[in-house]
Amino acid sequence: MNKLIIFDLDGTLINSVGGIAQSVNRTRIELGFKPLEESVITSFTGDGAKKLLERSFADVTLPVPLEDAVQMMIRNYAADPIYHTWLYDGVSEGLARLKQAGWITAVVSNKPQLVAEKIISGLGIADLLNENIGGGAGFPLKPAPDAMLYLRGKYQADPECCYIAGDNHTDLNAAKNAGMKSIFCRYGFGIKMDAESTIEVDHFSELTDYLIRNEC
Repeated sequence: MNKLIIFDLDGTLINSVGGIAQSVNRTRIELGFKPLEESVITSFTGDGAKKLLERSFADVTLPVPLEDAVQMMIRNYAADPIYHTWLYDGVSEGLARLKQAGWITAVVSNKPQLVAEKIISGLGIADLLNENIGGGAGFPLKPAPDAMLYLRGKYQADPECCYIAGDNHTDLNAAKNAGMKSIFCRYGFGIKMDAESTIEVDHFSELTDYLIRNEC
C-alpha cells in the first residue's frame, strides 16, 4: 500500500498573508469601507472564505448579500493570487524528495479551489503534487475528514502511513477525525489551540526528514 502525506496550503506550504489581506481589503474598499491591518485579517484565517469574510466585515453592515460579498472577495483574490505570496524555505526540494521516496503528496485546503489552483501553478509546485482539493470542490471544509478519507481510498494508502501536515487546529482536528497522524508546522501563522499532533516541526525540512526516515 502507498504512503500519503496531505498538506494544508496557507501557513504550511506557502506564506500568503499578504495575498489574503489584499483580497479582503480590495473587497472592503470596493464596498465602501476602510481597509484593515494585515495582522488583523491574518487572525481571521483558517476556516474558509465565508468565515474569513464574516470576520473581516464584522465591524460593518454589508450592503450586499453575504454570498455575493464572498464571491467578490474570491474574484479579487483570483485576479492576483500570488501577490506577496511565496513558498516556505525547503518546500520545493522537500516535495521532490518525498515523491522520489514514494510518498503520495496532496493538498487539502479550506482556500477556494480556484485560488488554490492558481497559487500552486504560479509558484511552480503543481507537478510535485498528486492532488489538490480546495474549498468548494465538493467536500466539507476541514476539520471534516471527508476529503482526507477520499484521498486515502483513492490512492490505497496504508492507514499507518497517512499524515496530515498543517499550521492550524483545523488541520490537526481533521487528522484526528480521519484517524490519521498529524504534523503541526510551528513556522506557519495558524493557531494550534488545544489540538493534538503526532509531532511538531519548525522548518519544512524537518517534516521532510521525518517522513523519509519513518517506516510507518
